[in-house]
Amino acid sequence: MFQRNNPMKKTKSNTEAAPAAPQVRSEVKEAKPVRFVVVRDGYRVSDKEYATDNDEVALNEQNFWTRVATNHSYGEPVEIVQFDSKKHRVW
Repeated sequence: MFQRNNPMKKTKSNTEAAPAAPQVRSEVKEAKPVRFVVVRDGYRVSDKEYATDNDEVALNEQNFWTRVATNHSYGEPVEIVQFDSKKHRVW
């Protein structure tokens, strides 16, 4: 039967515990690029993401959804906001 040597367990051959190796953690985190999405009343309206909030395609999409909101709904706000992975998931 295979028996593992545990350095923390006292045995006849090992009466002193081996010192634990220091754990080094790197605090360097990769910065993710900021992305923007178009939301209508707080809900994401398309699956496209934009690099800037004043992107021409994003502004065209915002204008489209603003027209939809005023013509077919109660005129809820349409905004270009920073992408949040919890709020703006695509299901």
